[in-house]
This record gives sequence, structure tokens and C-alpha cells, in this order.
Amino acid sequence: MLTEILGGISFMLLLALIVIAIYYSRKVSRLNRKVTEVQLNAQQQAQQMFQTWIQQHSQQMRQQIEQAVKQQYEVQLEMWKQQNEQAIRKDSIARSVNTLLGKIGEEFAPLLLADKYGINPKDFRHLGSPVDYIAFKGLSDDNVDPEVIFIEVKSGKSTALTERERKVRDAIRNGKVRYEVVSLNDLIGEVQRKINEEINKLS
Repeated sequence: MLTEILGGISFMLLLALIVIAIYYSRKVSRLNRKVTEVQLNAQQQAQQMFQTWIQQHSQQMRQQIEQAVKQQYEVQLEMWKQQNEQAIRKDSIARSVNTLLGKIGEEFAPLLLADKYGINPKDFRHLGSPVDYIAFKGLSDDNVDPEVIFIEVKSGKSTALTERERKVRDAIRNGKVRYEVVSLNDLIGEVQRKINEEINKLS
């Protein structure tokens, strides 16, 4: 009888141990899952914090680098200006003088050209476009055989002609030049005739 009681108690103890083991093993597995979740959350938060830190610091570093480079170039530019200030002033003065001489040259071109081509300054007529001047060489000197000269003045270093200027030059070279005498009365009469024709069409 005692053996049976001891066997029953042993069985009950064994059963209790199994239940306790199962209970704690479940608790341990739950704890492991929670630990894993906490670790994953901690890793994600750490990654997010790291990314945020990288973005903030990379932006700050970029701004610092840009500012440092800007300051360095400003210093170099200032040094270059100081070293080349005299040359810049000379260049500026030379450009101003050249521009001024160009304008003066265009205004006084007839006087300069008169000597070169042997033309009386009174025989120059300024057009401006598509050619600068027409000179009637010998006209004021009562020359029996005057010459008509078309002159284009270039103030810059380049003597290249524009397309319109080339067309005028080519027309003159090809002899496509005429002299016309027109009666103003005839022109007015022609305009009046056309107006009368239009009025008659409306009637």
C-alpha cells in the first residue's frame, strides 16, 4: 500500500514537473520572441537614427565644404584682382579709347577719306545704311568726269561685310546701277488716278 502511495506521489511529482517544464518552456519561448522583437525594433530604430544622423551631418559637412571652398575662391579672386588691377585698368582705358576713336573716326571719316582718295569733303553724303557714304569725286571741283564712290566704314578690326552690304557691293560691281529722273507731278497724278479707280469700283 505504501508502495502504491509512493508510486502515486512520484507520478504526481513527475507530472507536476512536466507541467512546470512545459509552462516555463512556453514562457521562455515567449520571452525569446519578445527579446527578438525588441532586438529588431532596436536595430530598426538604430538604423533610422543612424540614417538621420548621416543626413544631418552630411548636409552640415557639405555646407561647411561649400563655405570653405567659396571663401578660398574669394580670397584667390581678391588676390588675383590686386595682382592684375593695373592691367585691368589699362585694358579698360584702352577699350574706352578704342571705342571713342571708333566713334570719332566714323564722324570724321570724310576728312580722313578726303585725303586718302583725293575727294573734296563737300562731296561726301552720309547714308548710314546700307552703305555709310556716297562720294561724288570731282563734283565740287567742276571736274568734267566726276566719279561716284560708295564707301563703307568699319570701326572694328574686322572688315567683313554684312549680307546686305555684300549685296550692294555686288550690284555695283555688276553694273546694276541706274540714274532716274522722276517728275513729282507725274507721281501725284498717278496716285490720284489710282484713288479715282478705287472710288469708281465702289460705286
